[in-house]
Amino acid sequence: MSFEIVKRESTDFGGLTLPRIELGPSAHATDLMKFTRERVQQRGVEELTTVYVAVPDLGWTAVIGYRCIDLDHLDIGDVLVRVPSGYFAKFTPDGRSSDPIEDVWIQAELAEKEGRIERAYAEEIEVFRAPSSVELFISLS
Repeated sequence: MSFEIVKRESTDFGGLTLPRIELGPSAHATDLMKFTRERVQQRGVEELTTVYVAVPDLGWTAVIGYRCIDLDHLDIGDVLVRVPSGYFAKFTPDGRSSDPIEDVWIQAELAEKEGRIERAYAEEIEVFRAPSSVELFISLS
């Protein structure tokens, strides 16, 4: 298992939303998630970011898009989400799975189960750089 504790500054992200997403290793593999990621990548986004936002009584909403430098950078029709500063466990693939996104989620679930991290279940950030570089930031309590 490969993770480190990092402090992230407040960051804005823009993109398309998918409500009621299940968190975990297989979330990125649904047809709707794949379709939405492809639409965002067709815009020329090289660092595809998915921010998972906890919505009380509804579960999780995914915002699939890009880091937003300022409001002028936000594409028309996209939503803006701000991830507040805080401490995160940063996971990178370690070979547990041939799918790098699945790999980091498996590690995060295992780290929580083993008591190595205490998740805040707040905003969680998945950064994908083609072809297989992934970073997963899990919010900590």
